[in-house]
Amino acid sequence: MKKNIIFDSWNYLDNPAEGLKTWECERNLLTGFFKDHAVDGQVIMQGTVGRWDGTYAAGKTGIFELLLSQLMQYADDVEIYDEGGHLFIRTTDHDGSSLFEIKILTEKALDSLENYRYDEGRWRNLSEREVHDKLMQDSHYTRLPHYAKWLGLKAA
Repeated sequence: MKKNIIFDSWNYLDNPAEGLKTWECERNLLTGFFKDHAVDGQVIMQGTVGRWDGTYAAGKTGIFELLLSQLMQYADDVEIYDEGGHLFIRTTDHDGSSLFEIKILTEKALDSLENYRYDEGRWRNLSEREVHDKLMQDSHYTRLPHYAKWLGLKAA
């Protein structure tokens, strides 16, 4: 599968002003995409967070724009890429690297999450991580973004 690089801050080391301008444009495209293609902009981000004391599983659900802001808060570098319709964001900072896959939540997922938050439904006895795993692994709950395809990038 071809890795379509959408944005890589390392490409702008010699021209940070151009990198910032390109990042702002790409961030606007991404947030607009998820506002238009996800129910209320709702997504799940699941992956790993690198810290000074190791790498840990992590995940969150919510509005893409807010989750992206949280992810970028301490990032020194960022790479966004699409691989076969799967969208990934890799960040690095002084503690390590984090890598998250982003998927679009369906109405069914949002209903299940609401029940889970109110300690109702069939998932009420699961951990948050177990709920995230179920969401990520079932196409009834999540959809691949196919962001590179939407941008018009060709797969190899």
